[in-house]
Amino acid sequence: MEPFDVLRREATKLERSLEDKIARYHQLAQRITTGNDNDLHSPTSSSSSALHHRTSNLLESAENGAITSNSLSQDENLEIEETNLSNDINRTLTLLSDLINTKMSPSASKSNSAHHNLLVKRYREIVFDCTNDFKKTHRAILKKREQNELFRGANAVSSLANTDNEQEDAAMTALMRERGSIGNSLNSASSIISQAHDIRSELRNQGTALKNVGNKVLVMASRVPGLNGLIENIKRKRNKDDKIVSGVIAVCILFTLWYVLG
Repeated sequence: MEPFDVLRREATKLERSLEDKIARYHQLAQRITTGNDNDLHSPTSSSSSALHHRTSNLLESAENGAITSNSLSQDENLEIEETNLSNDINRTLTLLSDLINTKMSPSASKSNSAHHNLLVKRYREIVFDCTNDFKKTHRAILKKREQNELFRGANAVSSLANTDNEQEDAAMTALMRERGSIGNSLNSASSIISQAHDIRSELRNQGTALKNVGNKVLVMASRVPGLNGLIENIKRKRNKDDKIVSGVIAVCILFTLWYVLG
């Protein structure tokens, strides 16, 4: 097993990489949702105005059928960039979580150091916070994508007949519901996987504790023959004492009978 300090340095490197990627993900999400690079989690009045202005423009363009191929191409590029960065963040989260659960936690348990256990707990909290932060930002992006899909659908529908409009709206609504269901399923699966990692770590710790108990039992079992020999010696000593006492009592009885009858 690697020394705990080596594992800690590796975890710190992954933590910094994760923080950098999530910061870039926030900036990308801000570009997607509001069209500027302000922090997604601390919107100002100007970013809110920009979001309102951008949404109004998209609505107006959709109503007029004037959404251009350039704007669609830009959205597609942002979507590709977001997908790649999202996959990279998920990989980093998985690497850090596996490092904590499969290497750092057993190493901390083996060293029996309170400081090491606190570090393991801290890194688990970092994974938990980063995961929630990433999911929150990802949900905001998914919401914006759904709006873009609706705008594109509105632009396509404006060139069709009224009967085709109803069919397109129904199909788009069904697709949006299906996407929402898939997103909820993925979130649930991620939560279950995280719980499974924690349970596996606890089972490893319990297995280590049971091995230690087994070793102690073997040590006690090795001492049992000595205890049995001691018990046998005690029994022999007691039998010898019983014989002596019985002999003394018999002599006393015989002497008493001889004295009375004589």
